[in-house]
Amino acid sequence: MSSRAHRHSTTDLSLLPVPHVLGAALAAAAAFSLLVGALRAIGGKQPAWQSSWPEPVASVAEWVMQCLNGVARVVAGGQNGASLSQRLGCLLLLIAFFVLLRRAMLSRNAYRPGPVDVKRLVASSPDVETQVEGLTAQLRKYLSETNLYPPTALPAEAPADNFLDLLGDVDLEPKKLGTSLLRLFSRLRPTIAYTVRGVLRARAQEPHLGVTVTVTSYAIRGSRTETLWEATWEDVVREAGNWVMATLVPVTRASRRPPWQDWHGRDLCPDLFAAYQEARRLTEERKFDDALEHYYAALRLDPMNLYLRTQIAGTQEKLGLHLDALETYYGAMLLDGCTNRQRKTRLARKAWNPRRFLRRRYRWWRDGLLEARYRYAVVLGVTERTAAQWCRSPFEDTFEPRRAQAREEIRRSLTPAFVDRYWPTLIGLTPPGRTRFEAEDEGLIKAWLAWQLGDRSRREIVRMIFQCAAQEEMRQLARDYPLVSLHPFAAARRRGTVTWPSLRLNRDVWAPLRLAWADSVCESGCASGAQCERHRIGGLPDAPEWLARPETLEGQVRKVMAWPLPDRLKQWARDWRLLPRRPWQDSYSAACVYAVAMHLQARDVSADDLAKMAAKEPEDVAGVFEERKMIADDLAEMAVNELEDAARTDRSGFHPLMREWLLIEDPDLEELRRKDRFIRFERETYPHSVPDRHRPRRPLLAEVMAYDQRLLRGTARVMEETWCLRKERLPAETHVLAQWFSGEGELWACVHRVARNQGGDWRDREKLLQTVRAIADPVLLARCGLPSTLPELDDLLDESAWIEPGRAEGRVEVFDKLIVRRLQILSCALQPRSPGSVVESPVTRSAQWLAAVRQDFASVGFVSPGAVRQACWDYEATWRALSEQLDPDGDKLALPRALRRLRKPHGTRSGLALV
Repeated sequence: MSSRAHRHSTTDLSLLPVPHVLGAALAAAAAFSLLVGALRAIGGKQPAWQSSWPEPVASVAEWVMQCLNGVARVVAGGQNGASLSQRLGCLLLLIAFFVLLRRAMLSRNAYRPGPVDVKRLVASSPDVETQVEGLTAQLRKYLSETNLYPPTALPAEAPADNFLDLLGDVDLEPKKLGTSLLRLFSRLRPTIAYTVRGVLRARAQEPHLGVTVTVTSYAIRGSRTETLWEATWEDVVREAGNWVMATLVPVTRASRRPPWQDWHGRDLCPDLFAAYQEARRLTEERKFDDALEHYYAALRLDPMNLYLRTQIAGTQEKLGLHLDALETYYGAMLLDGCTNRQRKTRLARKAWNPRRFLRRRYRWWRDGLLEARYRYAVVLGVTERTAAQWCRSPFEDTFEPRRAQAREEIRRSLTPAFVDRYWPTLIGLTPPGRTRFEAEDEGLIKAWLAWQLGDRSRREIVRMIFQCAAQEEMRQLARDYPLVSLHPFAAARRRGTVTWPSLRLNRDVWAPLRLAWADSVCESGCASGAQCERHRIGGLPDAPEWLARPETLEGQVRKVMAWPLPDRLKQWARDWRLLPRRPWQDSYSAACVYAVAMHLQARDVSADDLAKMAAKEPEDVAGVFEERKMIADDLAEMAVNELEDAARTDRSGFHPLMREWLLIEDPDLEELRRKDRFIRFERETYPHSVPDRHRPRRPLLAEVMAYDQRLLRGTARVMEETWCLRKERLPAETHVLAQWFSGEGELWACVHRVARNQGGDWRDREKLLQTVRAIADPVLLARCGLPSTLPELDDLLDESAWIEPGRAEGRVEVFDKLIVRRLQILSCALQPRSPGSVVESPVTRSAQWLAAVRQDFASVGFVSPGAVRQACWDYEATWRALSEQLDPDGDKLALPRALRRLRKPHGTRSGLALV
C-alpha cells in the first residue's frame, strides 16, 4: 500500500509512491484475525476443554485450545479432519495472510528504510570498463557517509517479484505442511528495500562523462531513472549519490524528521539535498564560511525551511555575528503561517484563551518553531554583544566598510519590525527627558522607539530596549509552551532542547537578572565615564530581593525549577528515587543564571563610588573587593556544580553538543571561565595534555584572527607555487595570459577586502576562497591546507603553551594584536594609489599587465616568454612576501618592499618589455 502527497502541493510529487506502513499492517492483522476466527470455529465443534484454573485464565486457555483443535482438524485427514471446503478456505486465508504480511514487512522495510543494495556499475563501452570497480566503491562510500542509508556491500539476494515466485520450492502437500510452513516463514522476511543500478556512459559533447541511475523499490513495485552528466568521474559519482538520496528521502521516514518534513511524498531537488549535506559536513569540520555559502544555496531552493534558517543562525553565532543571527531567527519566527495582524492578535490573548492555541491557522506549534523562538529570545537578551553590534560607532565602521554596510541593512530591516512588535513593552515606563508612556500613546511610543534604535550613540538605551524585548519574548514563549502537549496538531511535535523548567528559569530568573545587569551598567556610567541618568529608562521594576546574596539566588532557582508537590511528598519521592532525573538542559540553564549573576556583582560598585569610599575610609575599599570576590567564588561554585550535574545526567548528549559552546562560545559564561573552579572542572571533564587552561576574555577574536592568518598564508603559498608552475608552461597563448592576470587582479582585490575588514565579514573570506579555487589546482589547494578550518581556542593555547609554558593566554592576546597590526599594514600596502606612484597596488599592476597583453598581442598567438617569465618571478616573490609578512616572526614590511620590485609592463610591437 502507498500514499501520495496531497493534491494541493505546490511541488511535483515523488515518482516513487510513499509506503503506507500502517495500512499494510492493518490489512495483515485483519487477515490474521479472519484466519484465527476460522480455526476457532472449526475447532469449537470438539468437546469443551475442562480445567480447574481460575475463570479468566480458563477462558483464555479454552480459546487457545479451540484454535489448536482447529489447526489439528485442518492438518489431519480422515473422519475427524475438517472438510475439503474448510481446508481450502483456511488455505486461502493463510495465503492471503502471507501475502499481506509480506506486503507489510516490505512496506516497513521501505519506510525505515532497510538495506540499500548498490549493484556493481555497468560500463556502456570498453573505454569505461577500467573505471567500474573504483566508481562503484566511491558510490557506496558516498551513500554510506550520508548517515541515512548505509548501503550493503555484500551481495544480497533480490526478493521475488511476486508471491508465486516467492513460494518456489515450498511444498504444500498436507503431509509435509509443517516443514513447508517453516521454509515459507524463512522466505518471508525481506532482505533489501531498494536496489541502485547504474550504467557509466561517455560522449563527445561536454560534459563528456555521465551515468544513468535507476532506483527500484521492491515494496511498492516502483522505480525511477535519471541520466546525469559531469566533467569528471568524481563529480559524476557525487551527483549520482545525491540524486539517489534525494529520491529515497521523500518516501522514507527521513521525510518525517527535520529538515525534510515538508518534502514528504514530494520530489526533492537533488541540488537542495547536496547543498545541505555539504553544509553539514563543512560545519563539522569548522569551515564555517563555506558552510554558510552552502546553507544559503540550500535556502534559495527551499526558502520556507525553518531548520535551514535556524542552522544558519547557529553558524552565525559561532562566528560572532549576533546581529545577523538575530535577523535570521526573527525571519524563522515568521514561518508560523500568520500575518503580522493575526500574530499580534493571538499574542494579545490570555494564556488559557482557547482561541490562542486551538485555531489551526496559527501554526505556532509548528515543529521547531518554539526552539527558534527560544534562541531568538536568548540572542536578543545577550545585549552586551547584540546591542554593541547594533550601535557600532561610525569610527569603528571605517575599518570594516563592508561589514558596516551589512549591519546598516540589518538595522533598516529590523527597526520597523521591532517598533511594531515591542512598543507595548514600554507602556508604563518613563524614557529620559519625557513623561510616562501610557497605553493611548502608541504613536508617541513608536516614534520614540524608532528614534532610539536609529541613533547609534544610544547604546545604553538600546540595550535596555533589547532587554525588555527579550523578557517579553520569554513571557510569550512560556505561555505557549505548556499548551503544546494539549494541542491536537502538536501533541507529537514537542521535542528539542527546550524544557519547561529551563524555560521558567529563563523567564523568572535569567531575564530579570540580565535586565538588572543592563540597568546597573546604565546607572554606573556610560562609555564616556559620565553619569547616565539621562540615558536611563524610568519605571522599570526594582531589582529582585533574591539578587542580593548567592544563597537567596540559589533559593529562587530551586523554587522555580522544583516540582509542584508538597515538601514531604517530594522528599519521599527522592528517597525512593521516584522523581525523574533533571535533564541536562535544566542544569545548564541554572549554571548560566549563576554565571550571569557574576557579571552583575562585578558591575555593582562603580568607579565613582569606590573613589568616594577611598577618600573617606580607604580600608572599606579593600573590604568591598574582598566581599565581591567571596560572592563571585560562591556563584562560581554553584555554577560549576550545576555543570557537573549536567555532565553526569547525560554523557552521550551533553558533551558532544556542549563542549565548544560551554568552553568558548556561550556569552553567559564569559566571567565564569576565568575562575579557578571552572578551570578545575574543565580539566576534570575534558582532560587535556597542556596544563595551562586560562582563556582570553574574547576567545572568538583569537580564533578569527588565527583563521584569517591561516587563510591568507595558505592563499599566498598556493599562488606562490602556482606562479612557479606557470613559468614551466611558457610560452603561453594570449588568452591564457589574459586569464592569469585577470584572476590575479581579482584575487588581490579579495585579499585587500579581507585585510581591510580584518576578517569581520565572512562573505569576503568566502569570495577569496571561491576565487583561489577557480585559479589553482585542487591538489595544490589540499596540500596547502585550503580551505582552512576555524581553529579552536584549545589548539591556539596548546601551541602557545608549548612555546612558553605558563603564559599561553598572554601569548594568544599578543598574537591577536600582532595580526591586527599586520592586516592594517597589508591593507595600506594594497590600497590603490594615484597614477605615477612609486609603489603600485598589485590590483592595479595586474590590470596593467592584462591591458598590455590584450593591446600589444591582439594579432599574435603567443607572447615573448622572457617578459612573462620575469613577471612570474615578480608575482611569485610578492606572494612569498605576503606569507612572510603574516608570519609573527617574519618581516612586517615584507610585502611593501616586494611591491616596489613588482615591475609594470611596457608594450611594443616587437615584444613585451619590462620597465
